[in-house]
Amino acid sequence: MIFARYNYVRTRKEVRMTAVLSLEQQKLATLCKIEGFETVDQLLEAAALDSVSPAICMTEGCDYTCEMEPDQDQGWCEVCASNTMKSALVIMGVI
Repeated sequence: MIFARYNYVRTRKEVRMTAVLSLEQQKLATLCKIEGFETVDQLLEAAALDSVSPAICMTEGCDYTCEMEPDQDQGWCEVCASNTMKSALVIMGVI
């Protein structure tokens, strides 16, 4: 068998985008688990039909959650003492 070598150099922006996406995916999975949803779709349905949305701190190592406005992208985290909370709808890109 012959294996072809694939050379591809990613730019710094592409590396950062990949890191951001994987962090957001991890945070969504954690939020689903904490809130008791089996899938992201269930979380989306519940959040879209309510006046508040589950939110999670986006700081690595902090999994503080609470209910916030659906469009919240810089909410206050009581654990980290910083504006790092995002609602599930913002993380999913719905809002």
